[in-house]
Amino acid sequence: MNHRKSTFGAALLVSVLLGACGGGGGSTVDPGTGGTLSPPAPTPAPTVTLSATPSVVDLNGSVTLRWSSTNADSCIASGAWQNAKATSGTEQVGPLTQASSFTLTCSGAGGSGMDSVTVAVNNAPPGSTLSGSVDSSHVNRDGANMVYVFSGTVTPDDIDGDAGDPVATAAVIQDVGACTWRYSVGGLADGTYTVAFTNEAGNDNPQQNDAISFVGTTTVSVVNGAATQDFEANRIVRVGPGRQYATPSAAVSAVRDGDVVEIDAGVYQDDIAVWRQNNITLRGVGGKAHLQAVQQIGYTPGDDQRNGMGIWVTKGNNITVENMEFSGATVPDNNGAGIRIEGSNLTVCNSYFHDNENGMLGGGGNMLIEYTEFARNGRGDGLTHNLYIDTRGTRLIYRYNYSHHARIGHNLKTRAQENYILYNRIMDEATGNASYAVDMPNGGLNYLIGNLIQQGPNTDNSSVINYGSEQLLNPVNELYMVNNTVVNDAGFGRYLYIEPGTTVARLVNNLFVGGSGSLAGYISGSFTGSNNINTLSPGLVDAAAFDYRLTATSIARDAGTDPGAARGYDMNPLYQYLHPTLRENRPSNGQIDVGAYEYP
Repeated sequence: MNHRKSTFGAALLVSVLLGACGGGGGSTVDPGTGGTLSPPAPTPAPTVTLSATPSVVDLNGSVTLRWSSTNADSCIASGAWQNAKATSGTEQVGPLTQASSFTLTCSGAGGSGMDSVTVAVNNAPPGSTLSGSVDSSHVNRDGANMVYVFSGTVTPDDIDGDAGDPVATAAVIQDVGACTWRYSVGGLADGTYTVAFTNEAGNDNPQQNDAISFVGTTTVSVVNGAATQDFEANRIVRVGPGRQYATPSAAVSAVRDGDVVEIDAGVYQDDIAVWRQNNITLRGVGGKAHLQAVQQIGYTPGDDQRNGMGIWVTKGNNITVENMEFSGATVPDNNGAGIRIEGSNLTVCNSYFHDNENGMLGGGGNMLIEYTEFARNGRGDGLTHNLYIDTRGTRLIYRYNYSHHARIGHNLKTRAQENYILYNRIMDEATGNASYAVDMPNGGLNYLIGNLIQQGPNTDNSSVINYGSEQLLNPVNELYMVNNTVVNDAGFGRYLYIEPGTTVARLVNNLFVGGSGSLAGYISGSFTGSNNINTLSPGLVDAAAFDYRLTATSIARDAGTDPGAARGYDMNPLYQYLHPTLRENRPSNGQIDVGAYEYP
């Protein structure tokens, strides 16, 4: 079966794809396959990327700050540096005498965005440290999250240059490989401080008075070197054996907007739920909580336990799912999902979707999926997938994930208007028979950076990656592929299909393995490229075991070039995938290497 190109008649193609997206009882139909344009996207909020090199310096050392932004007209620095900055640039800062946090806030027509970085200082003079955690339910993943520290007992206020400004601020940073967040402020004199958290720091212009809100304001005494202050969830509903609610479905009616639902690790068999609340966090604790469907999820109108769509259906907006496992979802129309996405703005962190008809299906608004594994989802019909995001998606950020062994369907399929596919492992490996590794059938603004992408010998498709084969229906149709390692172990076919009419297809620093000669012979469609390598002898550590790190003699070493930015988005790879479902900093040691890994 070949799902590469729309060689079917138009009516048949629409019928097939609607079948792939339908579901019993109120399923959302994907309008994109019928040729209907998505509504114009709202003005996007700025994004900001800020890094410091090195991240640790000796006393009185200096660092180089490098930053870029998108959709921004102006930027303001705060923390250990100050004043207005260009929307992208570099700056050397020093000497540093203590651990220092640097923050950059950029503003544009769509709002504000912020990023922060902290630099440690060896042999710094003694001073007290204030640190703690911030519950992820308080965090705005699209915003700027900071802790403000004020001297004495005061009412917290914004930074505006007056005497009431905080004496220190600290960015709230997500722990690598986890869904938890924390902060640390160093160099404080012993004393009493007011500490407050805000997720609106991106709206705080240090040159004017701004109205921002704070959460969890408290007074802390810092004595003898260290103090701790955590910012807990506002309200927690606990689920599990011996709890007030034994199962997630039993707790649904008790959950209110803004709640955190903590579900004890264990197996919850055939426990089906529809979540209509907004701004809730659904979190496994003590390990992953496993929602296992053994029986088919039937359909009865008005019965959430028989919703005909999936184990969980998310109808509310701004829902976060953490530390969960979903398996076995089947429904009468053969299109069941571990999670069926019906509302807008879903975040999934550190979870596992396996052996469902679809791992996840649907879409809406901005979606973030990170540190998550998708395995063996699909019925083998080519219409069900590890992950399928439909045209209601405005933006998908898909990072640090491991997607593999989709059954005939795609390891990743997305029709969202914008896709940031960053530092993932997407593979058939030795035994998989997926179709596309990555399918972007309606085009869109797509960035693929730092991924490990492999097609196995049993693939169901001749192409590894597909872009736009079912019409370029998105407002912007541009493809940027930077520093990926793409391996074709099938012995035939091509790395990439690009639909004619694509506005931009730019390929930089990619390592293509499995072909030789002209790269154009292995890519269908027009593209511009620089410093890509297509080879049968890449010099990888152990390609047979899917270890695509470079050896000392690899031809990819020092063969890359600075990829620059596209639409204001800095495409230089900051991280590299660490198996399983993790990331690590990509080394910086001279000229960049080609591919997803930098030789150490």
